[in-house]
Amino acid sequence: MSRQYCIRCQRPLVTCVCEFTSTTDNRVEILLLQHKSEEKQAKGTARLLALSLQHCQVFVGENFSQDRELNALINEPGYQTCLLYPGKNSEVVQPRPDETLTKLRLVVLDGTWKKAYKMLQLSTNLHDLPQLTLPQQFTSNYHIRKHHDPRGLSTLESTVHALGILENNPDTYRGILSGFKQFNDFQLRLAHTNRVNNK
Repeated sequence: MSRQYCIRCQRPLVTCVCEFTSTTDNRVEILLLQHKSEEKQAKGTARLLALSLQHCQVFVGENFSQDRELNALINEPGYQTCLLYPGKNSEVVQPRPDETLTKLRLVVLDGTWKKAYKMLQLSTNLHDLPQLTLPQQFTSNYHIRKHHDPRGLSTLESTVHALGILENNPDTYRGILSGFKQFNDFQLRLAHTNRVNNK
């Protein structure tokens, strides 16, 4: 019998993550650039994020320089697009005036640090975007994937913290962070079950 998949999250029904999503009307639009190796990653947070945010577009690849749809969004008159990335010239995220929020787009890279860096190097259309970074106060609750820096936030955490600051309303995103915690716990239970079954 073939495995059945959820039509919404595209995961096997037994590992569906839809219950951990929290529909949220973000005012700043997210352009999520996902490394191709992350698309099928069960522990990845991009799918959970994209299913929760009402204004989020996902692009999968590695070099996005010639992506026509992305370039049209980046260059659309009347909009400002920024890149969320901790570069040496990045400015710390600050609240923006209400009237500018719906004309602001935030590009987020989804991948390991090494892969995100390569995506940025290859994607020349991102090089001239203003770069934003989060303040140092945030620590990660992403316990299901290995990382060496406690400030190494997941894609979901980085994005919702940035949105909360830009929109000056972090409470808007509490539901997504709560679902993210449940997602972590769910993945840990799955891993434990798999270990027990494989003994």
